[in-house]
Amino acid sequence: MNSVDDKRISLVVGGIKGIGAATSRRLARCGPVFATYLRDEAAATRFQESAGREGLPIRTMQADVSSREGVIALLAEVAKAAGRVDNIVFSAVNAHLCQSLEVSEDAWWKVLETNTAPFLWLGQHMPRVSGQGGRLIALTSPFSRRYVDGYGAVGPSKAALESLVVYLGVDLARYGITVNAASGGLIDTPLMRSLVPENHIGAVARRTPLKRIGTPEDFAGLIAWIASAEASWMTGQIVSLDGGYFLR
Repeated sequence: MNSVDDKRISLVVGGIKGIGAATSRRLARCGPVFATYLRDEAAATRFQESAGREGLPIRTMQADVSSREGVIALLAEVAKAAGRVDNIVFSAVNAHLCQSLEVSEDAWWKVLETNTAPFLWLGQHMPRVSGQGGRLIALTSPFSRRYVDGYGAVGPSKAALESLVVYLGVDLARYGITVNAASGGLIDTPLMRSLVPENHIGAVARRTPLKRIGTPEDFAGLIAWIASAEASWMTGQIVSLDGGYFLR
């Protein structure tokens, strides 16, 4: 039995790679998915072709959500094509690594423009394209509240994102829309492996009670549950999935 309601229309912002791609595939089991990308046309084409071979109703589309106008245009395009948007999953990320004492002004604002601000614009305009039962879901990190080397811009951007989950959770409740975030430990994606040394990945797996790092499919399963009817009485929450790593 699928946990996501049949024929729900989903928009996955940043939905063609890594966790976003796994989420697009998972949500497409039960309804059409619009998966956005910013620049990588070749990757979008490969993902679209792969989804087609699997018989998944996924449509890739280029979108720049770093501005309010870009978000409005994206939601209008999806609503025109599908009639409405039931689930919005915000998976876009600027993984710029730096120390807090070294981040430049330009890099700081670019990280916030990608990791945080679009979620606010999505929340502001979701009532225009969704209705009762809508789901707005963010992807965040436990290092929004804990220190890790190199997360001097990304960590604070995720902390602000989590605060928006709380405020939008209250403000969108009147429209029947819930707002939550999924917080992931170390997830095995090409982006993560390009940034994290192999010996550190192994150390995390050994410390984790379940003795492995997460997969994109693990995370997509959590997102699918948050998007389901079973999670209809949950809003403003940060749900963690880390294999038990932070229990120690």
